Amino acid sequence: MSVAAGVILVFMACLTFADIVMRIFGRPIPGVYEVVGFLGVAVAAFVLPRSSLERAHVGVDFVYEKLSPTPRMVMKITTRVLVAVFFFVAAWYFVGMAQSFIATKSVTMTLKLPFYPVVYVLVFSFVVQAIVSVYQIVEKERERRQEQ
Repeated sequence: MSVAAGVILVFMACLTFADIVMRIFGRPIPGVYEVVGFLGVAVAAFVLPRSSLERAHVGVDFVYEKLSPTPRMVMKITTRVLVAVFFFVAAWYFVGMAQSFIATKSVTMTLKLPFYPVVYVLVFSFVVQAIVSVYQIVEKERERRQEQ
């Protein structure tokens, strides 16, 4: 997923650059804002699970660091459970949103691109993120059992 995000990001940069150059000649590329917006959602969606898996996100540890090992483990597992539940619920909500977009035939204004594929990209990413959170819970439990 990270490779796809990287490729999409490079494509977004090239498309934006081409649009800027074409504007100089009075011929902007129609729909660039729509395409770049959709691709930006895809990049964010594809990067989220891996950054969580690699713990590359920002954390606020000033309370966490003061806890003893057992409450620290409980706090880690609790937050992972909440994250998993949140992303599963969000994915479920987005499935409904995508179905609504299909039913109403919602499309972008310039290129008439349908919205629902972008929403399904989010659904896929959110489900993967929830699975990553469940995996991290199992991993933490395994660590706890090895410490005992």
